Amino acid sequence: MGQERERGSPVTSHASWRLSLAAGITLLAIVMGIGRFAYTPLLPLMQADQPLSDLLAGWLASANYLGYLLGALWLACTRPGNNPLPRLRRQLLLNLACVAAMGLTSAPWLWLLWRLLAGWSSAAAFVLASGLVLEELGRRGQAAGSGWLYSGVGLGIALSALAVPWLDGLAGWRGGWLGLAALGGLLALLPWFGLPGTSAPVPAASMAGQPPVRRGLLRWLLLAYFCEGLGYIITGTFMVAMLHQQPALAGLGHLSWLLVGLAAIPSCGLWLWLGNRLGLLGTLIAAHLTQALGIVLPLLWPGPAGALLGALLFGGTFMGITALALSLGRRLAPSRVQATLAGLTAAFGLGQIIGPVLAGLSLSRQYNYDQALLGGGLVVLLGALALLWGRYRHPLSTTQGEPSCPTSISSSPGNRTPSPGSRRPN
Repeated sequence: MGQERERGSPVTSHASWRLSLAAGITLLAIVMGIGRFAYTPLLPLMQADQPLSDLLAGWLASANYLGYLLGALWLACTRPGNNPLPRLRRQLLLNLACVAAMGLTSAPWLWLLWRLLAGWSSAAAFVLASGLVLEELGRRGQAAGSGWLYSGVGLGIALSALAVPWLDGLAGWRGGWLGLAALGGLLALLPWFGLPGTSAPVPAASMAGQPPVRRGLLRWLLLAYFCEGLGYIITGTFMVAMLHQQPALAGLGHLSWLLVGLAAIPSCGLWLWLGNRLGLLGTLIAAHLTQALGIVLPLLWPGPAGALLGALLFGGTFMGITALALSLGRRLAPSRVQATLAGLTAAFGLGQIIGPVLAGLSLSRQYNYDQALLGGGLVVLLGALALLWGRYRHPLSTTQGEPSCPTSISSSPGNRTPSPGSRRPN
């Protein structure tokens, strides 16, 4: 039995993959839920104490998303190696250091630097941990639970929403950053010691039986994912600040962010479950429409009910759309998975960079948050329309049509040879 384990045999205890999954969830809670998204509940506290304009707030958010884009592209261009765990640990330490540094400095240029490096390390740790955990789950025959890995993002958002008001009462916004860094350091013990240490090489799949790349529909997916990055991030950046500026809703800022996190925890698993049964493309369109409604619902239904329900709809879709879009991208280009995912990540990241800057410029010109939310909702709706048009122009065949999310490359329907009567891919 010991020899089998040394060779990476799937014959092992259930504790192995469960520990890896728990470690991956915890790591994403740190580097994404805290390192990337804690800025949202802390922003209004910083603005109340520092000369931090809405324009600068937008630039700080965009610096983080630029770092995220650069970190993802850096990993896409480097060789993974047989043991990415040391590199992952370095990125985790860098992420925690950047969170702490935000509470130790007040210079805007340093804030921009810390948010840029935090974004870089968030992306690098996200990609490396995803690769390790998903590979481990695949080896143990537990790939169906892969969607739950990304519940860590919502868990981290919920933890920051609960911790920030308490930390603010103790030591203000600086205490918020430092306290979250300390919390992240404690949580980091689990991924530090619990993640699998090696990445076994995967043999190259035979290309003979794989369908060609669906470039026509893939272009519309890239456009839709760009729209998602641009539209969702406006709410993801300014939600708490927007509510704090409305006297009737000022007490709901942190509660709304908590609801975003709680709704995001099960969202990937649930949306992928729907995608398995209803089709990835149709489910992705439905998720876009749901999110667009959640973004503009506070405008359509002013008051606490509209704000909180909008937070639930937003939280329940933004990570689900990511999971669905990446799964569909793998299906549309099974022979060029890495390049396709890198392209989708780049499109999404570019939208994330542009969105906060446009919102900050709008707010700096004395417009209110209503215009920013309306613009974000319309952009996400445009993404849904792009997917609808792409499905109309480039319908999927029965073998490449919206299949269930793959559990392995060799067993996925997208890797079967298309039938002679199937439509020629575009």
